[in-house]
Amino acid sequence: MALALAAVAAACAFGGWTWRLDRGVYDQALSAWSRPAPADVLIIAIDDASVEAIGRWPWTRAVHATLLQRLAEARPRAIGMDLLLSEPAADPRQDLLLAQALARAAPVVLPVAWRRDDLRQPSPLLPVAPLLATVRLGAVDPAVDLDGILRHGFLWSGGPAQRWPHLALALLEAGGERPHARLDAAFDPDDGPSSGWRRDGRFAIRFAGPAGSFPSVSYVDVLRGAVPAERLRGRYLLIGATAQGLGDRQATPVDGGLPAMPGVEVLANQLSSLRGPQQLREAGPALTAGLSMLLLVLLVAGMTRAGPRRALALALGAVPLAILGSAVLLDAGLWLPPMPFAIAALLAYPAWAWRRLERAMAGIDREIAALAEGGPPLPRGDAIAGRLQVLRDAAGVVRQARRFLADALEAQPTAMLVADAGHRVLLANARAAALFEVEEAADLVGLDLVRLLQELGTPRPCDWPQRLAAPAAGGFATEASLGETQHLMVHVAALDAPDGRRTVVTLADIASVRQAQIEREEALAFVSHDLRAPAGAIVVLADLNLDGAVDMPRERLLREVRQLAARTLSLADAFVRASRAGTQQLQREPVALAALVDEALLEHRPGALARGVALEVEVDDAVVHVDRFLLARALGNLVSNAVRHSPPGRPVRVTARAGEGRLRLGVHDLGPGLGAPQLAQLAAGEGGAGAGAASGVGLGLAFVQVVARRHGGSLQVRSPGPGGTRLDIDCAAAAS
Repeated sequence: MALALAAVAAACAFGGWTWRLDRGVYDQALSAWSRPAPADVLIIAIDDASVEAIGRWPWTRAVHATLLQRLAEARPRAIGMDLLLSEPAADPRQDLLLAQALARAAPVVLPVAWRRDDLRQPSPLLPVAPLLATVRLGAVDPAVDLDGILRHGFLWSGGPAQRWPHLALALLEAGGERPHARLDAAFDPDDGPSSGWRRDGRFAIRFAGPAGSFPSVSYVDVLRGAVPAERLRGRYLLIGATAQGLGDRQATPVDGGLPAMPGVEVLANQLSSLRGPQQLREAGPALTAGLSMLLLVLLVAGMTRAGPRRALALALGAVPLAILGSAVLLDAGLWLPPMPFAIAALLAYPAWAWRRLERAMAGIDREIAALAEGGPPLPRGDAIAGRLQVLRDAAGVVRQARRFLADALEAQPTAMLVADAGHRVLLANARAAALFEVEEAADLVGLDLVRLLQELGTPRPCDWPQRLAAPAAGGFATEASLGETQHLMVHVAALDAPDGRRTVVTLADIASVRQAQIEREEALAFVSHDLRAPAGAIVVLADLNLDGAVDMPRERLLREVRQLAARTLSLADAFVRASRAGTQQLQREPVALAALVDEALLEHRPGALARGVALEVEVDDAVVHVDRFLLARALGNLVSNAVRHSPPGRPVRVTARAGEGRLRLGVHDLGPGLGAPQLAQLAAGEGGAGAGAASGVGLGLAFVQVVARRHGGSLQVRSPGPGGTRLDIDCAAAAS
């Protein structure tokens, strides 16, 4: 595409298709970059005041002779008379008088004009013969462009017999100067064919400004001696008509709506253009085309890198930049037409956008084909409707897949997070939102996965950025905690997706697993300590009797063995009851409070009588809805402990109160009380009164704690010390 646009620019440059547009830019820039007129060029104007003072034009040759005598006295550098003197005067003496004046005022340059008769070659209009011997000749051949504006001149003009330098060039040589070295080196007047009428040495005119930019004096003032000789000395003096209706006028690029410029001032601008370093050079079609092509390639490359949004601004901005650059180069002395590049640059964005659209359509077709794999074939040609239908079908499949993925993620029993290669969360489910305490899973999208994981506490310090950057094969897992109550198993795995790696993090709640571990440890402690103690005692007792170390009567031995075995069975039964109490479903039923207490005390009355401990009972007359079996067992455990630890002859008080939906069962003994370690175990709850607490509060009170909690209450301990212990079960129970 860049080469095609470059070809358009080259065609415009070589074909001159943008000539008028380029000249418009040239004229505006030339007007903007005008330079002051040189001080040593002075126009002697045949103006309206001179015509009014001297008389009707044309004047006699004697008038011009008188002027030349004045000028000869001032000794100017050279004189250029922009007056056609090709017809002899009515009085031949007038021509001789003028010839003498020209000789005294030398050097003087007179113009050679051209006469065109029909289709024949132009013929020169030379000054009359008496004048030829005393003057230099210079061609005046205005080379206007097709739009009628004078922008250029030619150093040489003529036919096969003779060629003359331009009047400005002849005047410059008469003053002892040559054209600027750049222009002089580029032109050879003897080069080229010598047959036919021709112009050579084209040069651009750098105008100082609109008409009136050069200093001038009135012809009649010089004639009368009103102009000081110092103002004329050493200058180039140009004599020509500026009055209305006299002489030729030319349209120039710097007119700006003002009247056309008189020919004598055009001559002054041409003289100035040939002298100084401000000489303008025009880039040829080859340079214009080459530079335009290079800029177009860079423009298209820049548009490709800039992207769609900036490409239009870049293409449109290149046009004024090219025009401004051309104007700046013109001020530096080089005219480079900007419009070949500008026209191609205006075409660049539509062509570039069309090419991108073609590529986009091809890419869409490929993606549609990939999405609709196994579906109907893609339509051929410009079947937009068919493409859209295939795209809708494929998009529907994608939406269904996304919906299925979202539903599957929500259905997971654990919290899940999916992050991209930059560790930004892409997907999350509701459990993850609840875990990290945000309202919706969408609130987690875009957050930093590393920062989320750093909120977790781990048994050992974990470098999450490093672990996520290079996870082990198959992922890795670690335990973590969030707060004091949430225990998690964090699993991290990496997946390779077509558009980059994905990190999948699952956070499973392992609180139940931890609880199972605690219960397992309690069971092992119970088996290894409480159950092994009486069983080990049986083994030791048997070994001592078999080895003869102890000679125990058979009846006593059996009694000791039976007592130890009964202790083992009691401990096992208590452990089973405590375990079941925490898991089995409550069987609530209405039961009289007095009946509940009697059932709890039934199996403990004989033991109390045997130890001489009196059971004092205070019971409300009420009916409560509780699990009769569990609550009776729990109260029985409290009574059993109280009877076992009370001194003989001291009472154990049992109370049962119901009211306002609450039930309070209390047992108060006067035994030694619980020590500080035992109280700490009970204050810690179920975890502090485990099966392994053989020397502590034991399984009995652990069972009581579980039953109280299952009924929505707790076990409250009041232990004043040696004065006794009071244990209360305070739980919820609907009374009637």
